[in-house]
Parts: sequence; C-alpha cells; structure tokens
Amino acid sequence: MPAHPTSAPGARPDQAPQAIPLSWWLVALALVVAGALLHGSPWNQAALLWGNSPGWLPDGVWAGLTLLAFGWAALILVAVADRGVEGGRAVLLAFLLGGGLSQVLKAWFGQPRPGLVLPEGALHFIGNPVLHSPSMPSGHALAAFSIATLWVCLLRRDGRSRWLQALAWALGAAMAFSRVAVGAHWPADILVGAGLGLAIAALCWQLQARWLRHGGWMSVWVPLVAVELLGALAAFTAREGYPQVQVLQWALGLTALASAGWRLATHLGQRRYLPMTADSGTR
Repeated sequence: MPAHPTSAPGARPDQAPQAIPLSWWLVALALVVAGALLHGSPWNQAALLWGNSPGWLPDGVWAGLTLLAFGWAALILVAVADRGVEGGRAVLLAFLLGGGLSQVLKAWFGQPRPGLVLPEGALHFIGNPVLHSPSMPSGHALAAFSIATLWVCLLRRDGRSRWLQALAWALGAAMAFSRVAVGAHWPADILVGAGLGLAIAALCWQLQARWLRHGGWMSVWVPLVAVELLGALAAFTAREGYPQVQVLQWALGLTALASAGWRLATHLGQRRYLPMTADSGTR
C-alpha cells in the first residue's frame, strides 16, 4: 500500500482561507494615498522631527522594534508563529514579492534619506545612520505591516480574540514608526510602505492556499524549514547596525533553528509512523 504524503501538524490542505475584509484593502489604499500626499509637503519634515524627538521611548526599545522589521526577521516571526503551513507559505511569498517591489520603487522615486537632506545635528540617530540608499518607500514599514497582517490572518483563522488582533496591529505600527524614531525614514515613506505591506500580505495569504494546496513534500516541510533556516542564517551573520540589541538578533536566530528542528523531527516521526499504519492496514 503506497505511503501518503506527510503533512505538518495543523496543516489544512483543503481548507480555503478566510476572505480578506474589504476594509483592509481600503486602509491599504488610504495609507498609500496619504503617504503620496505627504511626500514633498512641509508637513513631512515637521512630522519627522516630531517623531524623531528623543525621549518617546528608550533608544534600545526603538532599536529592538526596528530590528524586528528586517525582512529576515519577518520570515522568522510569521513562520514560527504558525505550527501549520499557511504562515510560512504566505510570508515567503510576501518576502519575495514585497522585497522586489520595494527595491523597484526605491530606484524609481530616488528619494534621499532624511540624514542627507536635513542639517547635521537635526536628527537623533539610533544605531548606524542610514544615508546612502533611496528612502521611498520604507521596506521596514512594508515588512512590519506584512508581519502584522499575517499575524492577524493566523489569529482570525484560529478564532483568537480581537484584543490579540489589535495588539498585532499595534506592534506592526510600532515597528514601522521606529524607522522615523531611529532617523532612517520620512513619515511619507512609512505610510506608503505600510499600505503596500498590508496589501501584499493580504494578497499572499490568499495566494498561499493555491500554492500546492493538495499536499506533497514540497508544500509541507521543505519550504517552511528553508524559510526558518534562511532567517536564522541572517540573524547570526547580518550586521544590521544596532549593536544594542544584538542579543535579540541572536535570540531570533535560535528561535528559528528550534522551530526548524521541530518541523524536521515531526516530519521524520510521521514518516516512521505511516509505513507501520500502512502495513497494519493490509493485514
């Protein structure tokens, strides 16, 4: 009797994803439009100086929040949050699509970073100043709202409370805003990046259900383990310029390794179990 493809715990290969509420698409559009209107306005600089003022939170907190919004951290934070397959599939798609779109738009707009425009000493920098790459849109804000959106999708799927969903949105907003606090982005960059991140993650949540929905080894543990191992590799090797939260970076890497190990161990355990059940079924 042939062995059936194994699946990760919590996998729902035949379950259609929950529909994305219309309000999410409208909010994403509103954020992008608001950022476009703010771009080039005097209010953009005024909002930057207000948000960059020291004293809102300790520098280490802002550094930690901005670290969580790197692309590799997004892979870890979403994949690890889901013991099934949906989160890992969706965040991998969002990482590829969002990362590519962000780089194209940055090259197109060519917006200089605040540190190159404002006089020296006008900004309070946290970590190594980011100066020599285009600013619009914020890739960190895109990643932050992708993380928050996919977290909320997972929470809605599992019937979790609205309070937890609100907390996920709030954490995503804090991660995005941290890019103003550390002196790396204009507020307009944040708004556009946040809107794109929400829309891209919502789209990828829908697309992941059509990506090898009917099971098979490629749809279960290989992509998910690869996502977590890629995130762990970046966590242990990348120099992101925030030494005050290096311990947090290493902790993310260890978490990703532990999750990948759990998936591999579970997969191997299922492969040992399935031949036994197949043999017993033929007797």
